[in-house]
Amino acid sequence: MKKLFLITILLAGCFTFANAQEAVAEINEIAQIEQIVNDDYKTVTLGELETVVQETIKNLVGEDNEIKTIEFDAETQYTKITFSKKEDDSEKVVILNKEGKEVTE
Repeated sequence: MKKLFLITILLAGCFTFANAQEAVAEINEIAQIEQIVNDDYKTVTLGELETVVQETIKNLVGEDNEIKTIEFDAETQYTKITFSKKEDDSEKVVILNKEGKEVTE
């Protein structure tokens, strides 16, 4: 009977620990997204950006899409691009770092 009780307590502890880890990971993810969304982006032109970032934007947008806005945050060095598909006008937002790689945090 003692073994059954100890196993039950152990399983309950493992379950609680797993749920706590998930909650902490979710809170961290939300905080990172809020940081990216709430930073001070300033509208810029494509020519004002680093060459690497310019090339990445041109490849992302291609011929099927149209750039709506390009914004840059000097503190984080992130570039936020909003573009839409020409055929259905659906929008997509992509955030790039200073090396032209997409930020997925």
